[in-house]
Amino acid sequence: MGEVKTNKTYIECECGTHLLQVQTEIELFPCQEKTRFRQEFWLAMFSYRQGKDSIWRRLVIAFKYLRTGQMHLDQMILTNEEASKLANFINENILEEEEGIVKSTCNDTK
Repeated sequence: MGEVKTNKTYIECECGTHLLQVQTEIELFPCQEKTRFRQEFWLAMFSYRQGKDSIWRRLVIAFKYLRTGQMHLDQMILTNEEASKLANFINENILEEEEGIVKSTCNDTK
């Protein structure tokens, strides 16, 4: 297992009740003469509200979770500023081969 670096940011929906967490994880590991890496981006959507949902709404949510096994949101509205923040985060965190690291899997057997 190599060195792991993580970075994340949060982006709020224009409606004010949804939140997108964007996280990147980069694993660096030595491989022969070069350092190789594996990078992933994770996106998670959250909903937050003030007050309680009605019992009917909570039952609908529970049934959806029991039926599909997933509890997620499927839509967000981003302002130009928030869309730019998302694009900048991804662009600033993408590791490029020019940085002295080669993107691929290491098949060394030692």
